Amino acid sequence: MQKINIAISSFGNVGRAILKTHQEHVAKFGKKHDINIVGIIRRNASGGLLDKIPVVSDVRSLKVKPDVIICAAPSGHVKKDVKKFLSLGISTVDCYDSHAKIIAVREELSKLAIKNSAVSIFATGWDPGFDSIQRALFAQLSPIGETLTTFGPGRSMGHTTEVKDIKGVKDAVSLTLPGNKPGMQKRQVYVVADKLEQKRIESEIKKHPYFVKDPTEVKFVPSIAKYDTDKHQGHLLNCDKDVRVEVTLSGVNPIMTANMMYAAARAAYRAFLNKEFGCFTVVERSPLDFVQGSTIKERLLGIRY
Repeated sequence: MQKINIAISSFGNVGRAILKTHQEHVAKFGKKHDINIVGIIRRNASGGLLDKIPVVSDVRSLKVKPDVIICAAPSGHVKKDVKKFLSLGISTVDCYDSHAKIIAVREELSKLAIKNSAVSIFATGWDPGFDSIQRALFAQLSPIGETLTTFGPGRSMGHTTEVKDIKGVKDAVSLTLPGNKPGMQKRQVYVVADKLEQKRIESEIKKHPYFVKDPTEVKFVPSIAKYDTDKHQGHLLNCDKDVRVEVTLSGVNPIMTANMMYAAARAAYRAFLNKEFGCFTVVERSPLDFVQGSTIKERLLGIRY
């Protein structure tokens, strides 16, 4: 089996989770594992090794050129990384999660990917990503029903990162809680900051595009330790007069995101081999493209079709 060479760009919560996913994948499948990690790309790289993997600040320093780079930076920063790697003709996977901007950004990245003969699998993760696939399936099974997605309770990595980027915030966590009815949620944000900064910080949070559409409560605390969690969940519901379908997903937030991104590296590589250049969301690629196996038959057997 020809292995897919990947690199991880950015090594925060999601980047570390991708490495953990890879280690567990190798432990389970042994010689049959289909992905190699050839490098970790970090802004402040020491040039050393991490779990025997080279750590560099520039992908061009790697001895083995990656087939796909998994871009694990927060959503607000990841587009810059994706554009940089696509410009070098290297395919990418990312977990961009600004739902309202996905269609426009996909079109922008697709032009760049096509120009440089590369593939971008865009907005992966568990939502958008896995849940997006469920919503597409719901539209088949219950075409006249409305699909409602309710998030929480749990920690939103994207919202937490956006709060931490606000000037004067020393530490923070943003929790998502189910709203008063299906399809709605509310935000509860815990922030460590100096008293003189608190009024401005609360105002910036509530006006931020990530928070402005949801009821948001900001609490200033001496420490976020007792409020923080790595868990999250989502509940999807679609029903009409004849059909009712529900899916609930829960688990460790970075791991759920990492698992989908790791699988998406296969889809990016297979699209590249077929010269299907461009930027695609997960619902645009065959589910089998994300599954391990060198042939379609092997993959069908793997999912116990």
